[in-house]
Amino acid sequence: MSMASCATSASAMVSSASELLLERAVCSSAKPGRSFFARTRATLRLVEHAHRGSGPVGRWGRLTMAVRKVERYGETRLLIDIQYKKRDGTRARFRKDAEVQTWTAARVEEKRYLLNIAQYGEPNEPAASTSGIAAGAPSGSGAGAKPKKKFAELVAEYRETFMVAELKVTSRRGYESVLRSTLLPRFGELPLDKVDGKAAADLDLDLSRRKLTRSTRNNTQIVLRSVLRFTKSRGYVEDRPANLPKLKPIGQSILEIPSDDQVQKILDDARESHRPTFALMSDAGLRPNEVRALRCKDVHLRWENGVAVGGFLNVREGRSHGEIHTPKTGQREIPISRELARLLTPIVRKGPREAHVALNDHGKPWGQFGIDQAFERVCRRAGLSGRSVYCLRHYAITSWLRANIPIHVVQRMADHKHLATTQRHVHFLKADLEEAARRLAHRDPHGNGQGNSKATPDALP
Repeated sequence: MSMASCATSASAMVSSASELLLERAVCSSAKPGRSFFARTRATLRLVEHAHRGSGPVGRWGRLTMAVRKVERYGETRLLIDIQYKKRDGTRARFRKDAEVQTWTAARVEEKRYLLNIAQYGEPNEPAASTSGIAAGAPSGSGAGAKPKKKFAELVAEYRETFMVAELKVTSRRGYESVLRSTLLPRFGELPLDKVDGKAAADLDLDLSRRKLTRSTRNNTQIVLRSVLRFTKSRGYVEDRPANLPKLKPIGQSILEIPSDDQVQKILDDARESHRPTFALMSDAGLRPNEVRALRCKDVHLRWENGVAVGGFLNVREGRSHGEIHTPKTGQREIPISRELARLLTPIVRKGPREAHVALNDHGKPWGQFGIDQAFERVCRRAGLSGRSVYCLRHYAITSWLRANIPIHVVQRMADHKHLATTQRHVHFLKADLEEAARRLAHRDPHGNGQGNSKATPDALP
């Protein structure tokens, strides 16, 4: 089909939708209500104003929209992104991939959502009742009860809307794994009102009998709770089920981070092309996804006598599974150490602004698992097997705290939303623990009326 015929078809679809909406405005009202007719006319004006990004949008507040390109899993997709206000005044956002990946079809689909928002207060038209009348029709039109949805049908809607709009790519993959492996096989054919607190408790009991960890059981319940909240927000149930199982407390594991000497040995034994990658984690505390996305334009070096002695990094985005996303709590700046500045100098000097800083052996940006695999190899060469690449990030955070940097500053540098998270990341080095043990009070064998121990002359730092 030619572009001209596509445009003609799209215009015809929008025209038909507009005519149908006007017809329903006149015919479905039991009495001549001007407010509904006026709202319909405002809806049609909204479609014209939307692409100009201005103008009124009716009684529920201003609406912003866009059809834009995004990169996902190495593929360019057209994403519909609409911000609007619901009828109760609360703000909402609707995002989903266009059903047909052409600009013309995406614009037509976008306009359909705009019409629904103006009439129903939601992008999706409410499900039709058994009498064939839309649930969002004016009062007096005889709307009936909505048909019951199955859990699998609700999950399909949840995937297309909430998971795309609200979850980061790594969270989406984790949620999808739980849905596919556990929740859909268990509840897929059940009506929504049967997925209640007892069903959730029975599921948790089965997972416990299968000797799954508390963390796995909690993750399953977290995804199920998210789906149930979505069910209520869409109006398919009156309220969330009561008596859902409580999440199980999980003890914090102690991560043994490398010492200063061990980190230096890892950097020394690493290949020259890999060394900046590991140093970005050990000195700047970057996550692997942030290392993969870092570009030369994000590195700002400070020079003295022609030598880079410091500076700062702009951490603007991360890249996970081929998709670009923002860091957990937003963009941030991190100071650059003198040693890291030395490693980054040749990369920044010779590379274009858009070039990636961290590259693999082939001179290309790292893939999803490349950094982990390279770190595992260098640890084997250094005799430090059994460590995760994240130990370099924990080492950086601990080093900042040992340098007496205020904890709220470390929280920002580490990109932690909550201060408690920073405190959980404080893993003392073995050298610190040995020094603490050396300075601990010793028992007084003679006793002097001051208890069963006496302090050493040195005070703990």
